[in-house]
Amino acid sequence: MSPRHRRLLPWLALLVVYVVWGSTYMAIRIAVREMPPFAAAAMRFGASGLVMAAIAFFVDREHGRPTRRQLADYALVGVLLLAFGNAMVMWAEQRISSGITALIVGMVPTWLTLFDGLRPQGQPWTLRVWLGVMVGMAGVALVARPGGGIEAGHWPAVAMLMLASIAWSIGSLYSQSVPRRLPLFSAAAVEMIAGALLLAVESRLMREDLARFVSASPPAWLALVYLAVFGSLVGFTAFAFCLNELPATTVGTYAYVNPVVAVLLVAGAVLILGAVLLTTTRRRPPRRVQEPTAPVPSEATSS
Repeated sequence: MSPRHRRLLPWLALLVVYVVWGSTYMAIRIAVREMPPFAAAAMRFGASGLVMAAIAFFVDREHGRPTRRQLADYALVGVLLLAFGNAMVMWAEQRISSGITALIVGMVPTWLTLFDGLRPQGQPWTLRVWLGVMVGMAGVALVARPGGGIEAGHWPAVAMLMLASIAWSIGSLYSQSVPRRLPLFSAAAVEMIAGALLLAVESRLMREDLARFVSASPPAWLALVYLAVFGSLVGFTAFAFCLNELPATTVGTYAYVNPVVAVLLVAGAVLILGAVLLTTTRRRPPRRVQEPTAPVPSEATSS
């Protein structure tokens, strides 16, 4: 691969994150309506992590086995990103729409900039940084305010989304400070498997009803498969690659783009549904009732 293409590859991966992760908010919303959120996330990342581990076994074999320190570092990243960050988003979407969720998670770049100032070589805190944090918090308050009255669990869900954004930001920055990095596929496999294991524990602690998987509809299962394949195998791997190649604050711009994609998808779904209803529920013209005709007298009965 030429140096020019090598420089272009991280930006293409970031474009994948822009589009794919913007679509996952709707898929999450569909899945958690019928499935327990933590158990569904554990299933999603567990399956994706095992597939990624199989890929890493062949692709990353020449790099040798990961050390204990590497396993611990990347497991911590997976816990922060997935078992806390993503899992809290799935839990919150039981109570908040996917569009509002994506807008609140748009605080991630602000948190990345803020926490980056804690690192020795990070971006120093300035008045602009603190002003950005305050403006972002005000924006979250405006977006999160329910329009038609406060529903049960609304504000706890908003709090969970804020914690999810913070956990995701810390995990993203920590992944860039790992002293000895793993190859891409190995790193993604460790992160997803570690996240899935803790998610299974969280599901157990929350006493989630696993029987809901049995009664889940085909659309819910399709949404979960979409999350596993595109959200995890494709999107999360692209995100991990971006963190290795680009500054965390640059990668964090996905949170600005995802809400646009999520809202457009919701609007598009409404338009498609409206078109289907308009074209399939046409008013049928009333049936014409045929008036009975008088019988024509035959020759035998005529006078």
